[in-house]
Amino acid sequence: MRLDEALLEVVGFLEDRKVPYMVIGGFANLFWGRSRLTRDLDLTVSLPEERLAPLVEDLRQRFTVLPSDPLEFVRRHSILPMQVGEVRVDLARAGLPYEEGAIRRARPVDVAGRSIKVCSPEDLIIHKIISDRPQDREDVREIVRRQGENLDRRYLDPIVEEFSRVLERPDILAFYEQCLGPVDERNPSSGL
Repeated sequence: MRLDEALLEVVGFLEDRKVPYMVIGGFANLFWGRSRLTRDLDLTVSLPEERLAPLVEDLRQRFTVLPSDPLEFVRRHSILPMQVGEVRVDLARAGLPYEEGAIRRARPVDVAGRSIKVCSPEDLIIHKIISDRPQDREDVREIVRRQGENLDRRYLDPIVEEFSRVLERPDILAFYEQCLGPVDERNPSSGL
């Protein structure tokens, strides 16, 4: 099974059950940043506690869930790893108001003739910028380069600044400003 086929299967499953979701990770990066090899899918879902057990049971019936006690695993780790054909899929459960908002801000994109919800480029930057992985840092650079002046800086800048401060990671803000340098040079009024 191809990645897009697995994605459409999972998205169809979630939409049939009216579960709000957004695609994040490498697959979302294909739309906003650079094209690179990704072998798995990452989605975030909005799911209140009272809907958790029935959804996990439905997932067990339809897909191969990897933990032996998937409900306990989701409650403990806020993620459910599963297999859809040969494709690894991680369903993360939104737990912060920011994540719930990101799901509401997700944008529809076309995948094989079907509309799916992908996190905004701003929210993808936020997801990736706190990582120390070189791949995520390169993804952020490319998203900023490709999206440039189209980024909603009034939304994005304060959140990156807050993460940098709260996490006591001044490197996050320094890296972000470095990425924005060429954008701000083209449009000086867009800066921090």
